[in-house]
This record gives sequence, C-alpha cells and structure tokens, in this order.
Amino acid sequence: MRRFFNILDANSNNNFLTTQNARADIIGELEAIMQYEAHLNQTDNTYAIETIRDIVKEEMLHVGQLFGLLFYLNPESKTQFEAGLKEFDETMS
Repeated sequence: MRRFFNILDANSNNNFLTTQNARADIIGELEAIMQYEAHLNQTDNTYAIETIRDIVKEEMLHVGQLFGLLFYLNPESKTQFEAGLKEFDETMS
C-alpha cells in the first residue's frame, strides 16, 4: 500500500499508531475499490464481472469495518463524520 505520509515512528503511542494505520488502511481499501471498478469497465466477460463485483462488495465491507475501528479509536472522527453526513443531507433536502 502506498503511504501518503510518513508520520509513524516507534516513539508514537500505540493508539496513535493504530488510529493512523486505520486511516491508511481505509485509503488502501478505497484505492482497491477504484482499481477493481476500473477493471469492471475494461471487460465484458460475465465471469470476470461477477467475480470483481463480489470483490468490490467485500472491499466496501472492509471500509465500513475500518471506519468502525477508526470511530472507536478516535470518537471525534465519528462526530465530525456524522456532522458531515447531516450537512450533506440538509443540502440535498
């Protein structure tokens, strides 16, 4: 997985490292989804499409699990995420 930052070192506390790793893992899962969806657009093979769609669903599940972990480790992330969703919903109403 490509790292967008280099802030993790052995002197950081474990909760900080785990939180940052969860964020990096979310990025990795989203990149995987983008790659698989690009592959979907490049094929007309029925078996490939079914297989890749199933994999995309699994990756989306992983994103949800990782957000759950992030929100557990850093409740402020959850608060801001929910505020952003509310703001979006209000804009769309």
